[in-house]
Amino acid sequence: MASFLGPETPRPFSVISESYQRRLRIPELPILDRYSFGDVYENRMCELINRYLELGTHERLCYVGEEKATICPLIERHFCLIEPVTTIVPGHIHYQETASKKAMVKVPIANVGAEEFFAKQAQEAKYKGPNRYFDKVLLKEANHMFEDPKQAYKNIMESVSEYGKILIIYRPGPMNTLPYPRDACKKVSDNEQNYTNIILDLQSCGFDVQWDIETLPIVMPKVKWYAMMREKYPPQMAVMSNFEVACGLRELSEGIMKYEGEIVEFCDRLLFVTACRSLMQTGYPSIQRYGGKGENSFKGLHELKYQLKVTPEMAKYVPKKQ
Repeated sequence: MASFLGPETPRPFSVISESYQRRLRIPELPILDRYSFGDVYENRMCELINRYLELGTHERLCYVGEEKATICPLIERHFCLIEPVTTIVPGHIHYQETASKKAMVKVPIANVGAEEFFAKQAQEAKYKGPNRYFDKVLLKEANHMFEDPKQAYKNIMESVSEYGKILIIYRPGPMNTLPYPRDACKKVSDNEQNYTNIILDLQSCGFDVQWDIETLPIVMPKVKWYAMMREKYPPQMAVMSNFEVACGLRELSEGIMKYEGEIVEFCDRLLFVTACRSLMQTGYPSIQRYGGKGENSFKGLHELKYQLKVTPEMAKYVPKKQ
């Protein structure tokens, strides 16, 4: 026996009993917890929204995102908004299972969602002047549903006030840090647009664009993550069929999460992109007070003549004009 179990001295501290669960027990979560990453994640999300969007209590906010992943109640509660948030569905993509029940077919639905809404708002905004519909617009996991992203961004900016701002929150597939199964990681990356196109499209519209990558901590029970994946959350999991989700849960429970404790910790890596109207339309930088009148203060810049009075002590060093 010693040749198989090792020497009897020193005695082992513990023995791990291996077992295979034929049926994974996943509890039903309450509705409020079903699509939530927890308080730690939400607090960090509010901090980042405050940093990038600079949302004020009195400002009018439009939220564009899927209903399953909405953070509107969180924003209204944290920022104490006076006016209710306007929620717009970005679009609709129907996923139909194949005959084998082992794959999903993507079927985009046209003429539904934010593109149609903001195209109409942009036409009406021409007659409203500076008093546009919204002060800030937040797009969360919505860009992949736009058929014409450049035109959609232009229409959104037309619906925003003069000093308004657009914030895009996006989870790039190649940068994913969530504990997805291997097949899910590959499918999510294959079905998403290149995240650099978001920045290039905004810059091509003439907007001032800033971006950064942020990581948000997630602390939750292991079984809660299983339950969220079973509900195909985050929404990126919609590309997976029920059979693929079941296989992915088995892969996680018998793989990287088998020997962890009841509580797991991981990070969510997100791309934050902000866009606003350019302040360099005249060709040179200008400083404007927020809320002030946005006009050029240097109308006669090219006609100015500068003069410098020379003291008698310095006059002897200055050559006289011929």
